[in-house]
Amino acid sequence: MKPLRLAVMLEQAIEVGGGFQQPLNDALWLHDWAKKSGNVVVVYSPYPRTIEALKEFGIEGRLLKFGVLDHGFLFLKYCRPFDLVQIALKAKSLFERALIKDGIDVVHFTSTSKRHLLLYQLPFTITVFDGCHRDTPEFPEVRAFGEFERREILFGLACTKAAIVIANAPELVDNLCRRYAMERDRAVCIPLSPSPYVAQSTKAGATDAAVLGKHGLEPGYLFYPAQFWPHKNHMTLLMALSLLREKGITERLVLCGSDRGGLEKIDAAIAAYGLSKQVSIIGFVDSSDLSALYRGAFALVMPSYFGPTNLPPLEAWAVGTPVIYPEAFKDQVGDAAILFDYDEPQSLADAILELRRDGTRERLCKAGYRRLEQFAAEIELGRERFTQQMQRLKHRLALTLC
Repeated sequence: MKPLRLAVMLEQAIEVGGGFQQPLNDALWLHDWAKKSGNVVVVYSPYPRTIEALKEFGIEGRLLKFGVLDHGFLFLKYCRPFDLVQIALKAKSLFERALIKDGIDVVHFTSTSKRHLLLYQLPFTITVFDGCHRDTPEFPEVRAFGEFERREILFGLACTKAAIVIANAPELVDNLCRRYAMERDRAVCIPLSPSPYVAQSTKAGATDAAVLGKHGLEPGYLFYPAQFWPHKNHMTLLMALSLLREKGITERLVLCGSDRGGLEKIDAAIAAYGLSKQVSIIGFVDSSDLSALYRGAFALVMPSYFGPTNLPPLEAWAVGTPVIYPEAFKDQVGDAAILFDYDEPQSLADAILELRRDGTRERLCKAGYRRLEQFAAEIELGRERFTQQMQRLKHRLALTLC
Protein backbone atom coordinates (compact mmCIF):
# COMPACT_ATOMS: atom_id res chain seq x y z
CA MET A 1 0.00 0.00 0.00
CA LYS A 2 1.48 3.34 -1.01
CA PRO A 3 2.19 5.96 1.66
CA LEU A 4 -0.65 8.25 2.62
CA ARG A 5 0.04 11.92 1.88
CA LEU A 6 -1.56 14.02 4.60
CA ALA A 7 -1.83 17.80 4.27
CA VAL A 8 -1.63 19.52 7.67
CA MET A 9 -3.08 23.02 7.55
CA LEU A 10 -1.63 25.63 9.93
CA GLU A 11 -4.01 28.50 9.27
CA GLN A 12 -3.82 30.45 12.53
CA ALA A 13 -1.38 33.36 12.61
CA ILE A 14 1.34 33.35 15.27
CA GLU A 15 -0.29 36.46 16.79
CA VAL A 16 -3.35 34.39 17.73
CA GLY A 17 -1.35 32.96 20.65
CA GLY A 18 -2.74 29.68 22.01
CA GLY A 19 -4.79 29.28 18.84
CA PHE A 20 -1.46 28.98 17.02
CA GLN A 21 0.53 27.04 19.62
CA GLN A 22 -1.83 24.06 19.82
CA PRO A 23 -2.02 23.59 16.01
CA LEU A 24 1.77 23.78 16.02
CA ASN A 25 1.82 20.91 18.53
CA ASP A 26 -0.43 18.92 16.21
CA ALA A 27 1.82 19.56 13.22
CA LEU A 28 4.90 18.43 15.17
CA TRP A 29 3.49 15.13 16.38
CA LEU A 30 1.91 14.34 13.02
CA HIS A 31 5.28 15.00 11.40
CA ASP A 32 6.82 12.43 13.77
CA TRP A 33 3.94 10.01 13.16
CA ALA A 34 4.54 10.16 9.42
CA LYS A 35 8.20 9.24 9.86
CA LYS A 36 7.39 6.26 12.07
CA SER A 37 4.46 4.99 9.99
CA GLY A 38 5.99 5.39 6.54
CA ASN A 39 3.45 8.02 5.52
CA VAL A 40 4.05 11.58 4.35
CA VAL A 41 2.98 14.83 6.02
CA VAL A 42 3.10 18.12 4.13
CA VAL A 43 2.53 21.20 6.32
CA TYR A 44 0.89 24.22 4.68
CA SER A 45 0.31 27.76 5.93
CA PRO A 46 -0.75 31.05 4.33
CA TYR A 47 1.75 32.93 6.55
CA PRO A 48 5.47 33.26 5.67
CA ARG A 49 6.23 33.82 9.37
CA THR A 50 4.75 30.42 10.20
CA ILE A 51 6.90 28.78 7.51
CA GLU A 52 9.94 30.32 9.19
CA ALA A 53 8.81 29.14 12.62
CA LEU A 54 8.46 25.56 11.33
CA LYS A 55 12.10 25.57 10.29
CA GLU A 56 13.05 25.88 13.98
CA PHE A 57 11.59 22.38 14.41
CA GLY A 58 13.13 20.89 11.28
CA ILE A 59 9.99 21.09 9.14
CA GLU A 60 9.96 22.56 5.64
CA GLY A 61 6.46 23.97 5.33
CA ARG A 62 4.82 25.10 2.12
CA LEU A 63 3.24 28.49 1.61
CA LEU A 64 -0.35 28.19 0.37
CA LYS A 65 -2.22 31.46 0.28
CA PHE A 66 -5.94 31.83 -0.31
CA GLY A 67 -6.78 34.08 -3.23
CA VAL A 68 -9.77 36.12 -4.28
CA LEU A 69 -11.27 33.21 -6.21
CA ASP A 70 -11.07 30.94 -3.16
CA HIS A 71 -12.82 33.56 -1.03
CA GLY A 72 -15.45 33.94 -3.73
CA PHE A 73 -15.90 30.19 -3.75
CA LEU A 74 -16.33 30.24 0.04
CA PHE A 75 -18.98 32.94 -0.21
CA LEU A 76 -20.94 30.84 -2.68
CA LYS A 77 -20.57 27.77 -0.46
CA TYR A 78 -22.28 29.65 2.35
CA CYS A 79 -25.17 30.02 -0.11
CA ARG A 80 -26.31 26.43 0.11
CA PRO A 81 -27.96 26.11 -3.37
CA PHE A 82 -24.48 26.58 -4.87
CA ASP A 83 -23.79 22.96 -3.89
CA LEU A 84 -26.05 21.86 -6.73
CA VAL A 85 -24.10 23.96 -9.23
CA GLN A 86 -20.83 22.58 -7.91
CA ILE A 87 -22.05 19.02 -8.31
CA ALA A 88 -23.27 19.67 -11.83
CA LEU A 89 -20.04 21.33 -12.93
CA LYS A 90 -17.72 19.17 -10.80
CA ALA A 91 -16.08 22.45 -9.87
CA LYS A 92 -13.00 22.44 -7.66
CA SER A 93 -11.55 25.45 -5.87
CA LEU A 94 -8.01 26.62 -6.58
CA PHE A 95 -7.17 25.62 -3.02
CA GLU A 96 -8.19 22.01 -3.61
CA ARG A 97 -6.56 21.91 -7.03
CA ALA A 98 -3.24 22.95 -5.49
CA LEU A 99 -3.47 20.13 -2.94
CA ILE A 100 -4.38 17.56 -5.58
CA LYS A 101 -1.44 18.72 -7.69
CA ASP A 102 0.80 18.03 -4.68
CA GLY A 103 -0.55 14.48 -4.51
CA ILE A 104 -2.43 14.99 -1.24
CA ASP A 105 -4.79 12.17 -0.19
CA VAL A 106 -6.30 13.62 3.02
CA VAL A 107 -6.42 17.13 4.47
CA HIS A 108 -6.05 17.63 8.21
CA PHE A 109 -7.27 20.95 9.61
CA THR A 110 -5.65 21.86 12.94
CA SER A 111 -8.51 24.27 13.69
CA THR A 112 -12.18 24.56 12.75
CA SER A 113 -11.26 25.97 9.38
CA LYS A 114 -13.78 27.42 6.96
CA ARG A 115 -11.62 26.05 4.16
CA HIS A 116 -13.01 22.57 4.55
CA LEU A 117 -15.90 24.06 2.55
CA LEU A 118 -13.51 24.37 -0.38
CA LEU A 119 -12.99 20.61 -0.60
CA TYR A 120 -15.04 18.75 -3.19
CA GLN A 121 -12.94 15.66 -3.80
CA LEU A 122 -10.46 15.29 -0.94
CA PRO A 123 -11.60 13.83 2.41
CA PHE A 124 -10.60 15.71 5.53
CA THR A 125 -10.18 15.51 9.28
CA ILE A 126 -10.79 18.55 11.46
CA THR A 127 -10.12 19.92 14.95
CA VAL A 128 -12.77 21.59 17.10
CA PHE A 129 -11.44 23.55 20.09
CA ASP A 130 -14.75 24.63 21.61
CA GLY A 131 -18.39 25.44 20.98
CA CYS A 132 -18.39 28.80 22.74
CA HIS A 133 -20.67 30.54 20.26
CA ARG A 134 -23.36 28.20 21.66
CA ASP A 135 -22.15 28.32 25.28
CA THR A 136 -21.90 32.12 25.54
CA PRO A 137 -23.65 33.73 22.54
CA GLU A 138 -23.89 37.09 24.33
CA PHE A 139 -20.35 38.07 23.35
CA PRO A 140 -20.07 40.12 20.14
CA GLU A 141 -17.08 38.18 18.81
CA VAL A 142 -19.28 35.09 18.36
CA ARG A 143 -22.60 36.83 17.65
CA ALA A 144 -22.29 40.08 15.70
CA PHE A 145 -22.38 40.51 11.92
CA GLY A 146 -23.45 36.96 11.18
CA GLU A 147 -20.58 35.31 13.07
CA PHE A 148 -22.95 33.00 14.96
CA GLU A 149 -24.66 31.87 11.77
CA ARG A 150 -21.31 31.39 10.02
CA ARG A 151 -20.07 29.18 12.83
CA GLU A 152 -23.23 27.11 12.79
CA ILE A 153 -22.68 26.34 9.10
CA LEU A 154 -19.03 25.50 9.68
CA PHE A 155 -19.56 23.34 12.75
CA GLY A 156 -22.59 21.56 11.34
CA LEU A 157 -20.88 20.54 8.10
CA ALA A 158 -17.51 19.84 9.69
CA CYS A 159 -18.93 17.52 12.34
CA THR A 160 -21.02 15.52 9.90
CA LYS A 161 -18.72 15.45 6.86
CA ALA A 162 -15.25 15.04 8.41
CA ALA A 163 -13.79 11.54 8.46
CA ILE A 164 -12.36 12.25 11.93
CA VAL A 165 -13.17 15.05 14.39
CA ILE A 166 -10.55 15.84 17.04
CA ALA A 167 -11.84 17.43 20.26
CA ASN A 168 -9.88 18.16 23.43
CA ALA A 169 -12.39 17.13 26.11
CA PRO A 170 -15.11 14.47 26.54
CA GLU A 171 -17.75 17.12 27.31
CA LEU A 172 -16.96 18.81 24.00
CA VAL A 173 -17.51 15.52 22.18
CA ASP A 174 -20.85 15.18 23.98
CA ASN A 175 -21.87 18.70 22.90
CA LEU A 176 -20.93 18.14 19.27
CA CYS A 177 -22.93 14.91 19.15
CA ARG A 178 -25.94 16.56 20.74
CA ARG A 179 -25.86 19.82 18.79
CA TYR A 180 -24.82 18.61 15.34
CA ALA A 181 -25.73 14.91 15.28
CA MET A 182 -22.06 13.96 14.95
CA GLU A 183 -21.38 10.23 14.86
CA ARG A 184 -19.58 9.51 18.11
CA ASP A 185 -17.28 6.87 16.63
CA ARG A 186 -15.77 9.53 14.36
CA ALA A 187 -14.62 11.59 17.34
CA VAL A 188 -11.13 11.33 18.82
CA CYS A 189 -10.42 13.04 22.14
CA ILE A 190 -6.88 14.44 22.41
CA PRO A 191 -6.33 16.90 25.30
CA LEU A 192 -4.37 20.10 24.83
CA SER A 193 -0.64 20.11 25.54
CA PRO A 194 1.79 22.90 26.45
CA SER A 195 3.37 24.94 23.68
CA PRO A 196 6.68 23.46 22.51
CA TYR A 197 8.30 26.78 23.38
CA VAL A 198 7.29 26.24 27.01
CA ALA A 199 7.53 22.44 27.18
CA GLN A 200 11.13 22.50 25.93
CA SER A 201 12.18 25.18 28.42
CA THR A 202 10.73 24.20 31.77
CA LYS A 203 13.74 25.15 33.91
CA ALA A 204 14.87 28.64 34.75
CA GLY A 205 17.83 29.81 32.72
CA ALA A 206 20.16 32.75 32.41
CA THR A 207 17.88 34.27 29.80
CA ASP A 208 14.91 34.63 32.20
CA ALA A 209 16.25 37.82 33.75
CA ALA A 210 16.94 39.21 30.28
CA VAL A 211 13.38 38.48 29.13
CA LEU A 212 11.84 40.11 32.21
CA GLY A 213 14.21 43.04 31.86
CA LYS A 214 13.25 43.49 28.23
CA HIS A 215 9.64 43.95 29.30
CA GLY A 216 10.47 46.03 32.39
CA LEU A 217 9.24 43.40 34.86
CA GLU A 218 10.24 42.06 38.25
CA PRO A 219 9.26 38.51 39.36
CA GLY A 220 6.19 37.93 41.51
CA TYR A 221 3.37 39.32 39.34
CA LEU A 222 0.02 37.83 38.41
CA PHE A 223 0.10 36.81 34.75
CA TYR A 224 -2.70 36.66 32.17
CA PRO A 225 -1.68 35.88 28.57
CA ALA A 226 -4.75 36.46 26.42
CA GLN A 227 -5.85 38.45 23.41
CA PHE A 228 -7.93 41.48 24.27
CA TRP A 229 -11.42 40.19 23.49
CA PRO A 230 -14.46 40.87 25.71
CA HIS A 231 -14.85 37.16 26.49
CA LYS A 232 -11.37 37.07 28.02
CA ASN A 233 -12.92 38.93 30.95
CA HIS A 234 -10.05 41.23 31.84
CA MET A 235 -12.57 43.55 33.50
CA THR A 236 -13.41 41.14 36.32
CA LEU A 237 -9.69 40.76 37.02
CA LEU A 238 -9.23 44.54 37.21
CA MET A 239 -12.23 44.84 39.54
CA ALA A 240 -10.73 42.17 41.78
CA LEU A 241 -7.44 44.07 41.99
CA SER A 242 -9.37 47.21 42.87
CA LEU A 243 -11.18 45.39 45.69
CA LEU A 244 -7.87 44.13 47.05
CA ARG A 245 -6.34 47.58 46.95
CA GLU A 246 -9.23 48.91 49.00
CA LYS A 247 -8.04 46.48 51.69
CA GLY A 248 -4.51 47.77 51.39
CA ILE A 249 -3.28 44.84 49.26
CA THR A 250 -1.41 45.74 46.08
CA GLU A 251 -1.01 43.04 43.46
CA ARG A 252 0.97 43.55 40.27
CA LEU A 253 -0.54 42.24 37.04
CA VAL A 254 1.06 41.57 33.66
CA LEU A 255 -1.14 41.29 30.58
CA CYS A 256 0.11 40.19 27.17
CA GLY A 257 -1.60 39.45 23.87
CA SER A 258 -2.83 41.00 20.65
CA ASP A 259 -5.50 43.69 20.65
CA ARG A 260 -8.77 42.38 19.21
CA GLY A 261 -10.71 45.56 19.84
CA GLY A 262 -10.95 45.40 23.62
CA LEU A 263 -7.75 47.13 24.70
CA GLU A 264 -9.12 50.67 24.68
CA LYS A 265 -11.80 49.80 27.23
CA ILE A 266 -9.27 47.95 29.37
CA ASP A 267 -6.95 50.97 29.35
CA ALA A 268 -9.89 53.15 30.40
CA ALA A 269 -10.80 50.76 33.22
CA ILE A 270 -7.21 50.69 34.49
CA ALA A 271 -7.24 54.47 34.69
CA ALA A 272 -10.70 54.58 36.30
CA TYR A 273 -9.70 52.10 39.02
CA GLY A 274 -6.38 53.86 39.59
CA LEU A 275 -4.38 50.75 38.72
CA SER A 276 -1.89 52.30 36.31
CA LYS A 277 1.08 51.62 38.60
CA GLN A 278 0.01 48.00 39.18
CA VAL A 279 -0.78 46.81 35.67
CA SER A 280 1.73 46.29 32.85
CA ILE A 281 0.44 45.64 29.33
CA ILE A 282 3.30 44.30 27.23
CA GLY A 283 1.37 43.47 24.05
CA PHE A 284 2.04 40.44 21.88
CA VAL A 285 5.26 38.68 22.93
CA ASP A 286 7.58 36.33 21.08
CA SER A 287 6.86 32.65 21.67
CA SER A 288 10.41 32.24 22.96
CA ASP A 289 9.61 34.66 25.83
CA LEU A 290 6.64 32.70 27.14
CA SER A 291 8.50 30.27 29.37
CA ALA A 292 10.36 33.03 31.25
CA LEU A 293 7.18 35.09 31.63
CA TYR A 294 5.32 32.12 33.15
CA ARG A 295 8.23 31.35 35.49
CA GLY A 296 8.47 34.95 36.64
CA ALA A 297 4.80 34.95 37.66
CA PHE A 298 3.54 34.29 41.16
CA ALA A 299 0.46 32.75 39.52
CA LEU A 300 -1.47 32.47 36.29
CA VAL A 301 -4.88 34.14 36.64
CA MET A 302 -7.31 33.25 33.85
CA PRO A 303 -10.89 34.55 34.11
CA SER A 304 -11.89 33.69 30.51
CA TYR A 305 -15.50 32.78 29.77
CA PHE A 306 -14.52 30.41 26.96
CA GLY A 307 -13.79 26.72 27.63
CA PRO A 308 -14.17 23.92 28.59
CA THR A 309 -10.38 23.84 28.16
CA ASN A 310 -7.61 26.39 27.73
CA LEU A 311 -3.89 26.16 27.03
CA PRO A 312 -2.34 28.57 29.62
CA PRO A 313 -3.02 26.36 32.69
CA LEU A 314 -1.00 23.54 31.15
CA GLU A 315 1.86 25.89 30.31
CA ALA A 316 1.85 27.31 33.83
CA TRP A 317 1.95 23.81 35.34
CA ALA A 318 4.84 22.86 33.05
CA VAL A 319 7.09 25.51 34.63
CA GLY A 320 5.78 25.14 38.20
CA THR A 321 3.51 28.18 38.31
CA PRO A 322 0.18 27.82 40.18
CA VAL A 323 -3.17 28.51 38.52
CA ILE A 324 -6.29 30.49 39.44
CA TYR A 325 -9.11 29.38 37.15
CA PRO A 326 -12.91 29.58 36.68
CA GLU A 327 -14.97 27.05 38.58
CA ALA A 328 -16.99 26.48 35.39
CA PHE A 329 -13.98 24.66 33.90
CA LYS A 330 -12.94 22.66 36.94
CA ASP A 331 -13.05 19.41 34.94
CA GLN A 332 -9.88 20.51 33.17
CA VAL A 333 -7.85 21.48 36.24
CA GLY A 334 -9.14 19.12 38.94
CA ASP A 335 -7.39 19.88 42.24
CA ALA A 336 -4.54 21.75 40.50
CA ALA A 337 -6.04 25.26 40.67
CA ILE A 338 -7.82 27.68 42.97
CA LEU A 339 -11.32 28.07 41.57
CA PHE A 340 -13.53 31.16 41.47
CA ASP A 341 -16.77 32.47 39.98
CA TYR A 342 -15.89 34.38 36.80
CA ASP A 343 -18.93 36.64 37.25
CA GLU A 344 -17.91 37.73 40.76
CA PRO A 345 -14.87 40.02 41.24
CA GLN A 346 -14.93 39.36 44.99
CA SER A 347 -14.65 35.63 44.34
CA LEU A 348 -11.52 36.23 42.26
CA ALA A 349 -10.09 38.59 44.89
CA ASP A 350 -10.60 35.87 47.52
CA ALA A 351 -8.89 33.32 45.27
CA ILE A 352 -5.83 35.58 44.94
CA LEU A 353 -5.69 35.95 48.72
CA GLU A 354 -5.99 32.20 49.19
CA LEU A 355 -2.90 31.68 47.06
CA ARG A 356 -0.91 33.75 49.56
CA ARG A 357 -1.59 31.32 52.40
CA ASP A 358 1.33 29.23 53.60
CA GLY A 359 1.80 26.01 51.66
CA THR A 360 -0.92 26.70 49.08
CA ARG A 361 1.39 27.60 46.25
CA GLU A 362 3.61 24.53 46.78
CA ARG A 363 0.59 22.24 46.95
CA LEU A 364 -0.79 23.61 43.68
CA CYS A 365 2.54 23.27 41.90
CA LYS A 366 2.75 19.58 42.80
CA ALA A 367 -0.87 19.04 41.79
CA GLY A 368 -0.16 20.76 38.47
CA TYR A 369 2.67 18.37 37.65
CA ARG A 370 0.40 15.42 38.47
CA ARG A 371 -2.32 16.84 36.27
CA LEU A 372 0.11 17.19 33.37
CA GLU A 373 1.10 13.53 33.78
CA GLN A 374 -2.56 12.52 33.60
CA PHE A 375 -3.05 14.53 30.44
CA ALA A 376 0.12 13.07 28.91
CA ALA A 377 -1.34 9.57 29.28
CA GLU A 378 -4.67 10.68 27.79
CA ILE A 379 -2.88 12.40 24.90
CA GLU A 380 -1.00 9.20 24.12
CA LEU A 381 -4.23 7.20 24.06
CA GLY A 382 -5.94 9.81 21.88
CA ARG A 383 -3.10 9.88 19.39
CA GLU A 384 -3.08 6.08 19.20
CA ARG A 385 -6.79 6.13 18.39
CA PHE A 386 -6.23 8.82 15.76
CA THR A 387 -3.51 6.80 14.06
CA GLN A 388 -5.77 3.73 14.06
CA GLN A 389 -8.53 5.78 12.44
CA MET A 390 -6.06 7.15 9.89
CA GLN A 391 -4.95 3.60 9.03
CA ARG A 392 -8.58 2.64 8.38
CA LEU A 393 -9.03 5.73 6.23
CA LYS A 394 -5.85 4.89 4.30
CA HIS A 395 -7.16 1.40 3.60
CA ARG A 396 -10.52 2.68 2.36
CA LEU A 397 -8.93 5.27 0.13
CA ALA A 398 -6.69 2.58 -1.37
CA LEU A 399 -9.81 0.58 -2.26
CA THR A 400 -11.32 3.50 -4.16
CA LEU A 401 -8.19 3.67 -6.36
CA CYS A 402 -8.16 -0.05 -7.20
